[in-house]
Amino acid sequence: MEVVIIRVGELTVKRGLTRAEMERLLLRAAREAAEECGGARFEKEPGRIYAYGDVNCLKKALSKVFGVKSVSPARVITYQKITDIALEAADLWSGIVAGKRFAVRVHRVGEHAFTSREVAAEVGAVLVAAGGRVDLEDPELEFYIEIRGNRAYFYTEVIEGPGGLPLGSEGKVLALVSAGIDSPVAAWMLMRRGAHVDVLYCNLGGTITLRHALEVIKRLLAWSYGYNARVIIADCGPVARAMRRGVREELWNIAFKRALYRIGVEIAKRLGAIALATGESLGQVSSQTLQALAAVEAGIDMPILRPLIGMDKDEIVKHAQKIGTYELSAKLPEYCAVFSRRPRKWALREEVEAIDLALYDAITEVVNNAKIVRKRELDEFIKALTPPHDIEIDSAPEGAVIVDLRDEESYKKWHLPGAVRAGVDDVLALVDKLGRDKTYVFYCYSGGLSLDVAESLRKLGIKAYSLRRTRNAVPPSSQGERGN
Repeated sequence: MEVVIIRVGELTVKRGLTRAEMERLLLRAAREAAEECGGARFEKEPGRIYAYGDVNCLKKALSKVFGVKSVSPARVITYQKITDIALEAADLWSGIVAGKRFAVRVHRVGEHAFTSREVAAEVGAVLVAAGGRVDLEDPELEFYIEIRGNRAYFYTEVIEGPGGLPLGSEGKVLALVSAGIDSPVAAWMLMRRGAHVDVLYCNLGGTITLRHALEVIKRLLAWSYGYNARVIIADCGPVARAMRRGVREELWNIAFKRALYRIGVEIAKRLGAIALATGESLGQVSSQTLQALAAVEAGIDMPILRPLIGMDKDEIVKHAQKIGTYELSAKLPEYCAVFSRRPRKWALREEVEAIDLALYDAITEVVNNAKIVRKRELDEFIKALTPPHDIEIDSAPEGAVIVDLRDEESYKKWHLPGAVRAGVDDVLALVDKLGRDKTYVFYCYSGGLSLDVAESLRKLGIKAYSLRRTRNAVPPSSQGERGN
């Protein structure tokens, strides 16, 4: 009979009611994962869970369940004597061992009339007879046999799981996820420690950016077996506009992050979350220096968890690649209208108070209008988002007005031939001045803002596009810091 062996990690050191609850949570998550494979039958014993069903599918799904240390697809038999084990091993492995160096690894649990070494010797003998050569130090093939009571499990594959604690064993957290590289990793790491993680996404771009971000979040929540996580989509446009009107540009990075914290706290309280989680890494960008973080979180009345705080970018990227979000996150265009070109790394208390006052009404509006989408509804929600057709183009049509949305200093240093400059809040006035019957092509630092502006004008019946190629054409020295 085919089975998947599920090994648990930290759960084995728990005791009493705590362990029983964690086992319940792990089994709940495993059953949800198994639904992808048509379901499974589970058996439990100390230190092991066994899943019976579509083994090839189950080994992949169950290796993504938090609390699982590793899984192995195996063949299980009920034996009477040691020769039964050797005969089964010969049947399974004789055909692949010829001419190969091999090792037999035996693990026993319980009382038996034989030792692990005797089993290894007996099995090794039949595999040598099949043409293999024993090499315990540098084998080409490793054969595993696990013996528990009167059952023997045979396998060759050990697939690493995420480890950690079962999802739901450590309370509820609201993760501030930008869908960039860092913040999904931070959310994943807290899920790995047993937290039920809901996600807050602050939308600043148009439909294309929102769809892209939600695809990243969907990939993250594919690990959230056992919890129908909530995705909170907040339209943060009011905050961006209020900030550009009422906050000095050098403080934009600090101001926007502080606004995110305050939005997060209010939404977290409504959801019953007891902490926020962010993807900040100390010193990675100007808004993540100690001075900036102190200003950003001053007076915030909720714990802020930063699992990436001591990691460098390479470490974070490796984690993102492992969990499957990196490629999607790396393609997400940045919304550059809320980041200063010369950001301040600190803020005085009175400046923080002025920021709070300037953004108070906008933050309240964002919180009250936020939408909640459950994980299981996310696919349909994404499909329903229909961005304008062909809004991104590689070159401007003849006669089009090309508009540079970057700051004036960057425009003076470099701009596309014939381009005029306009701030994001001045675009509509420019269009009214030049005529709504013209074609407009926008570009910015990385594409997020230009997509949003073009989509907004499309809704007004104006022929507008975002220039795709300038994402790589804009000189690196003109780029702002990317959010996490």
